[in-house]
Amino acid sequence: MRSFFSYFRLVFPLSLGFFVACATLPTLNVTYKTKPKSHILEGGEIYFTFFDMRVDKDIIGKGAKKLYKNFAGNINFIVLRGKKDKSPVKIYDIEAVFKNTFAMYLKNMGLKLLPEPKPGIPELVIKLNDFVLDLSGRKWIVRIAYEAEYIQDGKVLVRKYKGEGEKYRISGLTQAHQAMSDIFTDIVNQLDVKRLFVNIKE
Repeated sequence: MRSFFSYFRLVFPLSLGFFVACATLPTLNVTYKTKPKSHILEGGEIYFTFFDMRVDKDIIGKGAKKLYKNFAGNINFIVLRGKKDKSPVKIYDIEAVFKNTFAMYLKNMGLKLLPEPKPGIPELVIKLNDFVLDLSGRKWIVRIAYEAEYIQDGKVLVRKYKGEGEKYRISGLTQAHQAMSDIFTDIVNQLDVKRLFVNIKE
């Protein structure tokens, strides 16, 4: 009996330590705030693809690595429609975050997404060039950059989008999540699909 309790006393702290370690793994929360639903491109079709063109695939910059030890690279993704309609948290890698967000954005404009290219139907190619969260002193720094290639009838339009933002760190990772969410929402919603439809025909 004594050996049993000795074993229990030994295993319990180890188990507790394991669960505490798991519970303290750092996360990166990204909340995307959708634009109001529009029917401006209702009935239109588009083929959408995404490519991760980043040379450095690390999301966390050198200055932020101390607070993001053992970061797995996945993102807790949340969609906010209006002020109160918040989606359940979904865990995505960065490719899934961008694919799902831009697909949602295009559908929100009234477009139908095609599963494969089709003659006469425009194509949108999103190329991610930068996606970094860093910490400089007491400031969180976010950088996101991508290119949008719009292709139709042999014509190609390229638009570049770059967003940078800072937020003062008060405590924990809360301000990091806020800074990333603000820049991510802004840079995705900068894409003017309607303008691309018009410009490529001129």
